[in-house]
Amino acid sequence: MINHRKLAAFCSIIIAASIAGCSESREAENGLHTAANMSMQPIQVELDWSPGQVSAGQQVTFEALVTQDGEPVDDAKEVLFEIVNDNNKSRKFEFRGKSAGDGTYRAEGRIDGEGEYTVTSHVTARTQHSMPSKKLVVQP
Repeated sequence: MINHRKLAAFCSIIIAASIAGCSESREAENGLHTAANMSMQPIQVELDWSPGQVSAGQQVTFEALVTQDGEPVDDAKEVLFEIVNDNNKSRKFEFRGKSAGDGTYRAEGRIDGEGEYTVTSHVTARTQHSMPSKKLVVQP
């Protein structure tokens, strides 16, 4: 003889598993749909800072303009400005960029010592990573 309570519990489990499977399938389908709509064009990063001529100990604003297909990218996962002294690689500064809107990310900081530095912006956005670099001369 079949126990009706056990049968009802078994049916409830089967129904719950079916519903969960359907929602997981929709989530996966939506994820694929989103990925299919993402542009395959690479992100572009324009790196700059102000003031243009930097003195040791002076406040500097580093800026990265991030675009894709000519449109601003405001959803970057990470923007990091890495500044390394060309003559002493152990002299390194890192500043996290924050969105200022319209695809622009900024960070402020000071570079204590004079010399030549390489500024690299590490930008991770839309499953891509870009690392443009520029030379910066810090005056005494």
